[in-house]
Amino acid sequence: MKALCTVLLVCITWSLQAMAQGDTTQSRPEEGIQRTPESGAFPAGDFQKSWGTSDLLIPATASFDTTPGGAATPHPIRRLMPDNISFMERGLWGESGFFRSIGIAGELTPESRKSELTARRTMLTMHQIGGFVTLGLMGATLYFGQKALNDAYNPGQERTDQNKHNQFVTYTIISYGLTGLLAAISPPPLIRRDETSTTTIHKTLAWVHFAGMVLTPIVGNMIKKRSGRLSYIDLPTAHFHQVSAYVTTGVFAASMIIITF
Repeated sequence: MKALCTVLLVCITWSLQAMAQGDTTQSRPEEGIQRTPESGAFPAGDFQKSWGTSDLLIPATASFDTTPGGAATPHPIRRLMPDNISFMERGLWGESGFFRSIGIAGELTPESRKSELTARRTMLTMHQIGGFVTLGLMGATLYFGQKALNDAYNPGQERTDQNKHNQFVTYTIISYGLTGLLAAISPPPLIRRDETSTTTIHKTLAWVHFAGMVLTPIVGNMIKKRSGRLSYIDLPTAHFHQVSAYVTTGVFAASMIIITF
């Protein structure tokens, strides 16, 4: 488990360092205008299908300067952030965002956004891998939790199963937290369309299994054991904890299947 945490933390650090190094080379104004997706500035074909190619496109909008003679001369301007940027993304990656203020990300330019999108691809790929690792840990947690419930009146075996269950609960929470962090702090895409897609469904389900990940351990800690008997647990609370765990794992698995296939 320590190895898993180390790998995820190294990947986050590596992505941010790579992005910071890429930001040191600033583009000239004319380069920001002439570069297009077709010229290879943002290789959309290299990006995973799961997350869409819209992350890699820099759309051009036109502004107009009026000359003394009245003629309007269009000047293309690159839009570097999505219109519907979230509050967290603005706070972390906006023009005066946290990562720019502490020097991890450079000024908001086409070149810096190119480096950020490279980091975004890496972080979302690790987010996907971490999701499957977390799903495996959830399965092991369910297995030993179910065994502990089945052996509720066998004190020795129940204690062994409960100890293993508690260990996997800890591993699952750590893996879940790191996996979610990879997505939460990743740089924003360049385009975010207001339409229903596998990504929006994945994010909606994320709110559901996040609520389950908060509720299930709380209910688990409410399961009391009474002294004076060999082994007595509060079965109604234990069954509620059991159902919550199964539902949370099922929703988490559905969110992984939707974004992967």
